[in-house]
This record gives sequence, C-alpha cells and structure tokens, in this order.
Amino acid sequence: MLETVFVRPIGDADWPHLAALEHMSYGPLGLSEGQNALETWGALSPRTCFVLGDPGEVRAYVLSMPFRYGGYPELGTSTGVWTGSPNLHLHDLSVAPAFRRTGLGRHLVEHLTSVASSLGYHRISLIALSGTFPFWSSNGFRPDPAVPAPTGYGADARYLTKVL
Repeated sequence: MLETVFVRPIGDADWPHLAALEHMSYGPLGLSEGQNALETWGALSPRTCFVLGDPGEVRAYVLSMPFRYGGYPELGTSTGVWTGSPNLHLHDLSVAPAFRRTGLGRHLVEHLTSVASSLGYHRISLIALSGTFPFWSSNGFRPDPAVPAPTGYGADARYLTKVL
C-alpha cells in the first residue's frame, strides 16, 4: 500500500540525491548524465519537475520539459527544447530501489499528467528504455508508428506518447 508521500518541487539540496539515484538507475545502461545535466533539465521547466519524499529525502523524481513532438533530447545536452511546444517530454523518472513496486512511479506519472493538463499541454512523450514498456503502457502511453525508434538510448528503446 502507498503511504502518504508528498510530491514537491525540486530544491537545491535535492540535486545530489537525484544525481545519485539517476546514476544508480541509468549508469548500468550507460545512460547516466550526471548532476550538471540534471540541473540544466530541471531549470528548463521547474513547474514540471518534481521529487517525491520529505525534504532531504528523495524516494523518486521526474524531470520533464517542453519538447517538439516526435523529437527527444540528446543525452547530456539541452538542445531542442521548445518552450512553446504543446508537447511535454518526460525525460527522466526514477524510483529509489527500496521504494520500487510501491506505486510511487504511478503516483508521479499521475501527478505530472494532472499538472501538464492544467498547464495546457496536449500530450506527454517519453523514451521507454528496454524492459519498461509494460509500466508505461499501464500508465496510458502508446507507441506512435510515425516516429522512428530513438537512437542513443540503448537497445529496444521506444518513443511513446500519451494524449491528454
């Protein structure tokens, strides 16, 4: 059962914790970007980036920013962000190992979907890494056959979208 946890904006003291969690999650896949890149992503759209947990604790986080539909960020760089895009790109979502399979990931996706809708976004896109398609599919994301498979995100990565 999901205990009461609060989604909150990312604070300055959270970034080292986010970077450690990001490295733990994506480092083994060769996709870790490091703290500076994460902070850059977060600064692009602070209203759509969140952490789950009490201050000083990061159980999970999500980073998302406006990005053209059909496109996706090149890892480690912030090029391509479109501040006026009606598409919100979910770049990163990670849950600390001790809290996986507790509903925190779904909770963050639901929160982000609600916020994105209230801010006027029309859809959310993301790159599903190998093995994560069932999670994203269960949260309403679908592949778009018109968008080519992403490069640079590992084998079996897929571009998915959710219409709001």
